[in-house]
Amino acid sequence: MLTRRHLRVKVMQQLYANTMSEPFDLKVAQQQLQRSNEGFFELYLLLLNMFIEVQSCGRSLHKLVKKQYLEANSNQLNPKFFSNLAIAKLASSEILKKYTSQLRVTHWQKHDEYVRLIWDHISASDAYAAYLAENQSGFTSDKNALITLFTDVIAPYERLHELIEEIKSSWVDDFPLVNTIVRNTLIHMHEDSDPKQLILTSIYKDDNDRKFAVELLDSVVVHNEELAAQLEGRTPNWEQDRIAVLDMILLKLAIAEFLYFPTIPSKVTINEYLEIAKEYATPKSSTFINGILDVISKKIDHKSTSA
Repeated sequence: MLTRRHLRVKVMQQLYANTMSEPFDLKVAQQQLQRSNEGFFELYLLLLNMFIEVQSCGRSLHKLVKKQYLEANSNQLNPKFFSNLAIAKLASSEILKKYTSQLRVTHWQKHDEYVRLIWDHISASDAYAAYLAENQSGFTSDKNALITLFTDVIAPYERLHELIEEIKSSWVDDFPLVNTIVRNTLIHMHEDSDPKQLILTSIYKDDNDRKFAVELLDSVVVHNEELAAQLEGRTPNWEQDRIAVLDMILLKLAIAEFLYFPTIPSKVTINEYLEIAKEYATPKSSTFINGILDVISKKIDHKSTSA
C-alpha cells in the first residue's frame, strides 16, 4: 500500500507539474492526483498478472517446440514451471480477475513482445535452472522459487523497466514500492489462503491515509500566501523567487504539515522532506531545506505551546 512518504512525493509531483503549467486549477490537480494514486494499484495488478502471462507464454512455446521439433535450450523444454502452484493460485483468484477487468489492465495483451522477452530472460537465468534442478516439489517450493525469480531476475530486468516507463512515466517512481508489495503478497500467500485476501484490494492503509494526500495538496494551494509569509526573512541569502521551484514546493509542503496537520510531529515531517529532497532535488537542497524548516518548526511549536 502507499506509504505516507509516497503520498507526499505524489503531492510534490502534482504541485510541480501544475506549477510548470499555470494557471493552477485545484480541481484538475485533485483529479490528477487521484488518478496517480490509482495508477499505483494498476501497476501492482500488472505485475501480478505478469506471472500468469509469462507462464502461459512459456507453456505455449514449449508445446510449439515439441510439436515442430524446433531447437530450444533444455530449461525451456522442462515443464516444471508450467505447473507452478503459486502462479496457479494467482490465476484462479477471482479478486485479481475482478480488479484487472475493472481497471482494464490489458497492457500485457498490447505488449506481448515483452512477455516473450521476460520469459526468455527467466528461462536463461541461473535462478530458473536452480529451481528446475530442485528435488523438492509442492506449493511452498514453487512459491519460494517464484519469489527468488521475481526478486533476482524479473524486477531488475531493464526491459521491464523500459515497458513500465513506456506505459506510464509516473510508474518509474512507484516501481520500487510496488515491487516490495508484490514480493510481500507472494511471501504471505499460502496454499489454503482465502481467495478474498490473496491480494491487496486498497492502496491505502486506512481512511486517514486516503484523505491525507488530497488534504495536503489543498492546504498548500489554499494557503499559499500564508506559507510564503512563513518564509519571509528565513532565507537571508536568497530571495524567494531565486529558490528552486522544487525546493520551494518541499518547503511549503513541510510548513503546511506544521500548521495544518498537528498530529504529525515536526521532526517526522522534517525527516520525511529531507529524504525526499535527497532523492528528487539538488545535492545541496536537503541542507538548505533542513536549516529553514528547523527554525520555522521551532517557532510554530513555541507558539502552539504558549497559546
